Amino acid sequence: MENDQDQAIAELIAHEKNLLSEYGNIKRKFFESSQFLKILLNTIPSPVFYKDSKGVYQNCNDAFANLILGIPKEKIINKSLLDLPDEIPVELAQTYMQADKKLFDHPGRQEYKAQVNCADQTIRTFMFYKSTMEDETGQVIGLVGIMLDISKLEKQNQHLELLSLTDALTGLFNRRKFDTTFPQLLSATSSNQSLLNFAIIDIDDFKKYNDKYGHPEGDFILTSVARIIQSRLLRSSDYAFRLGGEEYGILFYSNNEAEALKLTDKIRLDVENSYTRKNANKFQTSITISIGLVTIKSPENETDFIFLEADRLLYQAKNTGKNKIVSLLI
Repeated sequence: MENDQDQAIAELIAHEKNLLSEYGNIKRKFFESSQFLKILLNTIPSPVFYKDSKGVYQNCNDAFANLILGIPKEKIINKSLLDLPDEIPVELAQTYMQADKKLFDHPGRQEYKAQVNCADQTIRTFMFYKSTMEDETGQVIGLVGIMLDISKLEKQNQHLELLSLTDALTGLFNRRKFDTTFPQLLSATSSNQSLLNFAIIDIDDFKKYNDKYGHPEGDFILTSVARIIQSRLLRSSDYAFRLGGEEYGILFYSNNEAEALKLTDKIRLDVENSYTRKNANKFQTSITISIGLVTIKSPENETDFIFLEADRLLYQAKNTGKNKIVSLLI
């Protein structure tokens, strides 16, 4: 009988030891998992946060605390955005909380883009990716959010967009940009008291010059003439384009036809006075331009019609001596 009791006690002790061992393993694994998640969270360079269903922060990573709010995590946990007026202006806090409420009202995922005033005084663009969390009963208990900084990506995209609209050689806008800008300016002309002007500028005898002195010298002239044109178009509403080859286009506003003619003639004279080249045999070659100018009084005219009129005026200038402007009010 005693042997049976001793055996039962031994088995019970062994069982308890096994339980303690399993508990120790579970505790160790839990600690390791907690450490892993903590290290992972704070290693992620993107701001991450967790709020309960009342909008109160329950956790966040170092990136969120340091980059977004600029205060220790201990001062963020157990507070809502409205409790942090020194870090988040009240109106912005209300905007973000409205976005949270919309997500709580319609559980699932939410994505949006917003500009954020960061703790380092920079304004950055973030994509917000948020998702609701539920308990075992399916009740929403909070949300998790991650903020992805897309500021550099947006700048790169803007740079690429600018490159796609810019002529690589001269730095002026290209034909693609012209084809979108001209209709926009023309449609806005009716509400603008000023007159819209369009001119086509062509370098006289450029092919002969290019053939004689070579493409590098020809490219130099193309860029030089582009700089002269751009130097006379200083207002934000002025546009200069390289339409192709040695042909440029400009769009600008003026109070009247005479004022438009005066500006384009300044460009013509600047080119004439700036560029005289001598080759090895000392034969002088002057660089001049011819211009077809259309001052648009009636915005009902189509862009294609105006372009053809300017082109016709340009060739009239070419055929009657070059280095001149022929203009028309339509």
